[in-house]
Amino acid sequence: MPLFFFDIHDGNELTRDDSGVECSSLAEVGDKAIDVLPDIAREELPNGPRRRFLVKVRDDAGRYVFRASLTLDSAWIVENVRGEHQPGEDRWDAALSRTKAQVGALRREFAEDGFTSDMDDLDSLFSVAEAEVERLRRQTK
Repeated sequence: MPLFFFDIHDGNELTRDDSGVECSSLAEVGDKAIDVLPDIAREELPNGPRRRFLVKVRDDAGRYVFRASLTLDSAWIVENVRGEHQPGEDRWDAALSRTKAQVGALRREFAEDGFTSDMDDLDSLFSVAEAEVERLRRQTK
């Protein structure tokens, strides 16, 4: 059976798999990568309002062949609960920060998925979105 290596990024650091796991099919590779994500998230939480956990799988030649990610977003949807102000940053600014992070993540994912030849068209779209988020952030300050 072929050997696959499951590298894990917990939002802070990359842990490289040096031992690997034998998998009998590509479906099994995908299942194993996806199955590990909730466990990683449980071990790392809580640590901020937005966390992205990523598993990238390498084949025995060292080529990345699959990735799976799990993103946890949390945010207060009201300013006050029973007279107590919500902890953390301003809700509007937090929402715009999450939006900017999501646009950046989309840009990275398109590049990682091998669409670099199409990135010129996509980059202009992403740049417009990022500029609009920044305009809204400045407008409220």
